[in-house]
Amino acid sequence: MLLRIFGVGLILLSAAVYPLIGAIALNSYFTVTEKAIYSSLAYGFSWLILLLGVFLAGPELVEKLKSVYERFKNRILKKNKGI
Repeated sequence: MLLRIFGVGLILLSAAVYPLIGAIALNSYFTVTEKAIYSSLAYGFSWLILLLGVFLAGPELVEKLKSVYERFKNRILKKNKGI
């Protein structure tokens, strides 16, 4: 159970890297090349954290997230069809 909680925490942490990418892009002290390298490293690190979190969270959580996404998508599509 503790590994699943840790896995979910890693999944949430992977999304927290994206503001860092924006901060790197807006930083005037870095050259364009440095911005590209640091942003790419942060993006890759984010994916690594996400995949590790999914692995630790287990297949049950992944299936639950898929079902929640499908319900959300179906709800949005129903609203758009009424427009």
